[in-house]
Amino acid sequence: MNRNDNEPASPAPRPGFDPARAWSEATAMLKANKAILPVLAGLFFLVPQVLMTALLPDVPANLEGEAATEAALEIFAAWWPLVLAMALLQATGMLAIIVLLADRARPTVAEALRKAAKSLPVYIAATLVLVAGVGLTALLIAMPLAMIGGESGAAVAIVPIIAAGLWVNVRTLVLAPVIAAEREGNPFDALKRSWAMTTGRSARILFFVMMFVLAALVVSVVTTAVPGAILVTTLGQETGRAIVGLIEGFVSAAVMLAWTALIVAIYRQLAR
Repeated sequence: MNRNDNEPASPAPRPGFDPARAWSEATAMLKANKAILPVLAGLFFLVPQVLMTALLPDVPANLEGEAATEAALEIFAAWWPLVLAMALLQATGMLAIIVLLADRARPTVAEALRKAAKSLPVYIAATLVLVAGVGLTALLIAMPLAMIGGESGAAVAIVPIIAAGLWVNVRTLVLAPVIAAEREGNPFDALKRSWAMTTGRSARILFFVMMFVLAALVVSVVTTAVPGAILVTTLGQETGRAIVGLIEGFVSAAVMLAWTALIVAIYRQLAR
């Protein structure tokens, strides 16, 4: 039976996500912008990381369990303005780099910084909506299980809560490029756009993200933990930890720069 000529053709299937292509595009973008991206990463990623490492006190090594958690909360309560300021600085840098890499108008660094500053409130609002949604989902999962199984039920709830959080984060992975590159001013529309772009591709994106996180952890351990133990032993606790903190800052900045480029590469592939 022939199809009626007036019958609309079925839409073509959406292309899948190609991790190898995303990685190649991300590395190509980093190489093409190697003159300016390290400078931005240093200002917006390295400096905040080093400042927090240098200024924030450590949790006493002799504390464990609830005592260590309480000590960490006390430190955060005293230093949260610094943590918030550094987080906002890093977010601004990430958005500026995204604008430089993804905006078709090819803005200058100054223009990218201005656009990033304008996008920051929208990005914060969308992130708060996202966090609130994930938190509500966690409560809906944890409360029934805790009522039924007590502490055991609450412990079991951790698994589906983590799974739900990962899934939501993958579905909204390109939120920052949608806001910064497309200049979407409505946080809800930005979330919808990000969600729609990852439809049918979330499993492959999740696998790709997990591989990147695993690789980043390996790099972090190799470049900080092992040399750190040697430096602390040979140079003493104070000097060794100061050098380790600087190394950690460089590694963290490099990872954040690579991650930002990967998000842009994923966005560009999904937007085609």
